[in-house]
Amino acid sequence: KRRGYWEEMLGAALDTCMGMRDGVVNEVAVPMLTMRLVANSYKGGSGSAGAAGILMDRILLCANACALSKNKNVRLSVATAVLNTSSYMSTSTTPLPASATHMLDVIGTIVGSGKYESEPFVRSLMALGTILLVSGACGAEAQRVAKRRGIGSIVEQASGQHGDKACAVANEILGILS
Repeated sequence: KRRGYWEEMLGAALDTCMGMRDGVVNEVAVPMLTMRLVANSYKGGSGSAGAAGILMDRILLCANACALSKNKNVRLSVATAVLNTSSYMSTSTTPLPASATHMLDVIGTIVGSGKYESEPFVRSLMALGTILLVSGACGAEAQRVAKRRGIGSIVEQASGQHGDKACAVANEILGILS
């Protein structure tokens, strides 16, 4: 019964955020609050987490749209939402391979942007490592697509400017992809 309420709430927030189109990168309040709502939904009760799971692909499309934000707080909330989404996917009984590809799209945008501070960058790498280790078809698809896109070398190059933690996570990702 609560999931319906959360689907409406999350759906409305995502619609508002995506309705901003290209202007979303210049905004702060709507994208940041949307991504925070998403991140917290996965860690809430079964209703909010279930709703976020159902809306996962829309969430990842919205996160990708917000990922190039000019505001560091929005970028941090995007990285947190992506990390929590990957955690949800790792425990879900039926994560879809298409969702793994959407996740890789967002992480590719984040890593390739050169805009991210170290903490959100590391969270994004942790999300990448998590999605690569998801069992079944979803994780296999994530690994296949990541290899095809050369994400390992992109991560390796970008992580050097984000400190020891980023380099350590990047090395783990390279190990998974090798």
